[in-house]
Amino acid sequence: MPSDIRNICLIDISHTIATEFVKAGYSVLRIQATPQPFFDLPTTLDKHAFIPDLVLQNEHIGARSILTGLDQLDCPLMFWCVDPHLNAHWHSAYARLFDLTGSTQRAWIPKIRQQGASDVRWLPWYGRDMARTAWDKRPHGLTFVGRVTEQRPARKWMIEILKNKGAPFNPAIRHDLTHSAMMQLYQESKIIPNESIFGEINFRLFEAASCGCMALCQDLGKEQEELFEPGREFATYSNVADFGEKLSLYLKNDRLTQTMGRAAHARIQAEHLPVHRMERIVEYARSATRNRATGTDAAKWTTLAACAMWEADVLHIPSADLLKRLNDLPQDADLTAATVRIQAMTGSLRVLEDNINTILGNNFHADSPALNLAGSMASLRVNHWDGAKAFWYRHLKTTDARETSPPRNAKELLTLWAKNLKQRDHLIRAGFPFDATRHLPATAAECLMAVLESEPEDLPTLRLLDTILRPIPGLELLRMGFLSILTLHERNDWRLAFEIALANLKSYRLKSGLEELQLARDMARRQGQETIFDKALKTRDPSGMLSGMIDP
Repeated sequence: MPSDIRNICLIDISHTIATEFVKAGYSVLRIQATPQPFFDLPTTLDKHAFIPDLVLQNEHIGARSILTGLDQLDCPLMFWCVDPHLNAHWHSAYARLFDLTGSTQRAWIPKIRQQGASDVRWLPWYGRDMARTAWDKRPHGLTFVGRVTEQRPARKWMIEILKNKGAPFNPAIRHDLTHSAMMQLYQESKIIPNESIFGEINFRLFEAASCGCMALCQDLGKEQEELFEPGREFATYSNVADFGEKLSLYLKNDRLTQTMGRAAHARIQAEHLPVHRMERIVEYARSATRNRATGTDAAKWTTLAACAMWEADVLHIPSADLLKRLNDLPQDADLTAATVRIQAMTGSLRVLEDNINTILGNNFHADSPALNLAGSMASLRVNHWDGAKAFWYRHLKTTDARETSPPRNAKELLTLWAKNLKQRDHLIRAGFPFDATRHLPATAAECLMAVLESEPEDLPTLRLLDTILRPIPGLELLRMGFLSILTLHERNDWRLAFEIALANLKSYRLKSGLEELQLARDMARRQGQETIFDKALKTRDPSGMLSGMIDP
């Protein structure tokens, strides 16, 4: 791999980052690959007579494009994942085509590595080089810019709090602004409340800090704290009660808020400008080794990435073209599993059943957990019960999975797979629009959702699903629905009320959350378990704030 980098090919990269490469003296070729689903990069480079020393593709939000011919290039290849918290399920396949992958979210690096990408590094998002407007020239005490949709009711509840708490401070609540208009509004604002989808560090934090605002963010732990110092450069909250208290504190303490906004702006200038990311990209590229898939292996991972994106409805190509790509490759376990999944989604049930019987009859790839799962789920789709069990038993024989009682029906089999997938940390495909009538389950949560499709009030399934989803931020509203069904059948279980309370409080529902928390404490007291309740609350609310907001 060349260590001297002068010529850089930038694909779907923002003008902001591209400008920094040009300013630093690099020769830059900018290419827009999207919206072509497959983009032959070597052909385009030949047309421009450009020989790159580095190729960098940025994940494009919206239309997706898969680069082809990468294994023909003699330079470092890098892919920058912008939304791994929503797209790691296909990033992990696409990353195999590159020598190096950058992830804006450090916490999601293990998921990007899940299919064998060996070099994935943290490459956070960045701010902008913005002037810091004088504090007394900022008319808005707080500002929030973001769309409110039916899919995100928690944001609606958060905005209601902002309007209430911020009413005396001229709040600005906007949606559908252009980026430049939003940044101009931030320059006229003091506090920027923030919330994320799956506990990711989002653009809003960097944008607020760039304008010298004080961001009030969910407490996301060490990764966020390495970017900005909590209590000095931004503030955090743990639930809606904490959010309301912090909001009131900072709205009324103008000097402190100004100091923190100034410190955040200084941190952007020192570490988080586009030039800093440009320098980090070059540093990473210079230390990269050749890790990309080549030849037939490159064709395989191109096709698997396309399958994963097609399944998630972010790559729009005919299913027949996808199946042809799969069929034209030497079959291995990964490709066979992908074929089964695509056949199931296209409704080719007779072809799918023939494929299942061929796999089992020839004992193809019996040691592949992915194929055994896909085969078992596909067998259920075509009502091939013996096949569904056979794939499960193949999985047990070739892994260290614990022997279990034989499943007697589809629900028991799906539950066994869910528990096994949970043990292997295959919990959810975050951001994936799973539909039990179209997709084959691929994770623990999806197996249980398939059970609920036919038995929506199956209590053991609901309990297990809640256990799986509980540690994952951003799923509180989904869990509240499951928990509410459970409480209808198990009215005296204070732990259910406790979980509903905390889910409400994470979803900006203060009144409902505190009412449920009080109910949980009262039930625990009647059952002689108040000490257990207090310990559980202390674990989930170390500050003790929530305990002080309900009756002792």
